[in-house]
Amino acid sequence: MNTAPLRLALVTFATLSVGTPRAADSSVPSPSPARAHYARPFEPSTRPAFLALPPGAIEPAGWLRDWCLAARDGYTGHMDEYDDEFKRAWAPDHQMTGERLRWYQGAWPYEGGGYWFDGLARLGFALHDDDLIAQARQRLHALADRMNTRGLLFLWWLDRDQPEHRQAVTAALEGWPLWACGLLGRALTGFYAGSRDPHILQALEMAYGPDPDSLRWITGNLSNPWPAFDTYCWSGNPGVAAALDALFRQEDTALLPSLKRYRRAPDLRSGTTVDNAHVVEFLESTTPWAVGYLWTGDRRYLEAAVGWHDLLERIAMQPHGVPTADEFYGPTGAFRGTETCDVAAYVWSQVCLLQVTGDGRMADRLERAFFNAGPATVSRDFKTHVYFQSPNRIVNLSPDFPHGPRAGGGAYQPKHSPLCCTAALNRILPWYVTHMWMATYDNGLAATAYGPCRVSALVAERVPVVLTCQTDYPFDDTIQIAVQPEREAAFPLSFHIPAWCRTPRLSVNGASLPVEPDGRGFVRVLRNWKRGDVLRLQLPMTPQLHQGRDAASGPPYDPNHGVMPVTIPAQPRTQGAPYATVSYGPLLFALAIADTTDPNTPDPAARWQFALDVPNPGFTVERHAMPARWNWPLEAPLQVHANAVATAWSPDPKAPRLPAGPVARSRPAERVALVPYGCTKFRISMFPVVP
Repeated sequence: MNTAPLRLALVTFATLSVGTPRAADSSVPSPSPARAHYARPFEPSTRPAFLALPPGAIEPAGWLRDWCLAARDGYTGHMDEYDDEFKRAWAPDHQMTGERLRWYQGAWPYEGGGYWFDGLARLGFALHDDDLIAQARQRLHALADRMNTRGLLFLWWLDRDQPEHRQAVTAALEGWPLWACGLLGRALTGFYAGSRDPHILQALEMAYGPDPDSLRWITGNLSNPWPAFDTYCWSGNPGVAAALDALFRQEDTALLPSLKRYRRAPDLRSGTTVDNAHVVEFLESTTPWAVGYLWTGDRRYLEAAVGWHDLLERIAMQPHGVPTADEFYGPTGAFRGTETCDVAAYVWSQVCLLQVTGDGRMADRLERAFFNAGPATVSRDFKTHVYFQSPNRIVNLSPDFPHGPRAGGGAYQPKHSPLCCTAALNRILPWYVTHMWMATYDNGLAATAYGPCRVSALVAERVPVVLTCQTDYPFDDTIQIAVQPEREAAFPLSFHIPAWCRTPRLSVNGASLPVEPDGRGFVRVLRNWKRGDVLRLQLPMTPQLHQGRDAASGPPYDPNHGVMPVTIPAQPRTQGAPYATVSYGPLLFALAIADTTDPNTPDPAARWQFALDVPNPGFTVERHAMPARWNWPLEAPLQVHANAVATAWSPDPKAPRLPAGPVARSRPAERVALVPYGCTKFRISMFPVVP
């Protein structure tokens, strides 16, 4: 099944000149101007901060490989066994027309296929798994074989010159089928990046090239600009360029006002009120404006994309790293939900913004979402999942949620209706793994997120290099990187220093180096590298206590739950129930309520009614050896012990809430053991507080 590692990482992709970078060590000459190996041949002059390596260049190792193999053997390699809808996903005989273009009347497999194929291809390349790659190729070629220049994006059986076809697509929830096309476009671009399959690029050009209005006339979504941009950068297709011009260089697009507002940055002052949105729609409609910046050079587009994400964080961020999203965003809440689709979309969005901006804040957000909310979406065997997760989960079928499958969405099941989360969860792992390292325009490499892996790439003057990253991060704070260039060469390696890390340490071959992160949170090491060099990065972690307010509304919910005004709160927040959380590095910690026979059955004897002793948390850290095989075990290798006070708190499972105020200290504190949030299925991670 698994062949020798692919050599795609060693293909030179482009021809852009770069200037001479500043040397970190004045004794080492900076590389001479060269061609950026991973820039694509037709990229516009406005550059992203980083260049993505092709899927397959980064191979997971250690605990991260174990988790990827669980995904392969669970959902990702077997989606069409979970529901027949996945067999219909972009299948040649599944041609919806008229009213059946609505997702609930037959068109849903277009969304599900885009999500699944994206994760399937990327995971296959990351693992160098021939079976996964072949499965992705078969499904994508079935579509590519039928593409033509008259279709509506990837709806190849429709004719864009037929008014009734356009009307039917627009009538389907403001062009919902075209949004699904963008998800498929993302899967196709990922597959092309890993395979260089010309048939796939041809399909992309047929979707985005023939009609200059193909992007501008879409009213209800913005999922297509990014794959269209990627298509142009590889092909230089003038038709795709015209479509991007029409969207980003003209103001008179057909976008609904609720989406067009994302074109400009929001007011981030406390007290600003905006209408909220479905979070998948929000992420898919704000992030692509960063493409507008790359296409036009207009920095206002980038400020808009980043600004709206900052607004989301200030209003709705949950301690596990992904916003409240059940399914619209709102205030942080211990028993408010986050849809699994939004975990996948948030990981994707932070990767995209990190690549464009080079801002370490996005790397911090990416790691926190991936290491916490990511594993909470699925069971340990990767064969059941939740539709919604909440920071606190005390019993099954609780809390209730205001949308989707309601309380049932919190249960681990083989699939949920609608099937969107069952499909989207396949994207979480591969999008993180394939972007842990990126290339730089000075033909170096940058560690943008951490985990055990092996990187194969080109550096300097086309010198092949292998980086072997040995680490148990985030369960340990040390990352050891063996640098193995084919021949001695001078090139830079850059490393993200997380904002939570106050005393990072860095050494090469035992010699310490100064660690002075730049304004974006990266340290750059430029030197002559040779075989046998070993770089050691240590990111010391300390337990951190954070306090906040739970101002989220609870049940009973309005059955017509939808768009509503939300306000950026003052800092610190003063409204809502007080809570405290515990973090250690990028990990959120929780008091586990043991799951017994399955992830939906909590131990009835478990004690969890505790308030955190905020004045005297008394944190200590306990470490154990990593298990032989990683599956996010409840017996975690890393624990944080803290002082907590037992309380009489007994929330109603039908409408659970935190205590409205601090809990009186009625008895002595006792020690409780906290484990990483991702290792739990039932838990308390947002604690009541003792004043």
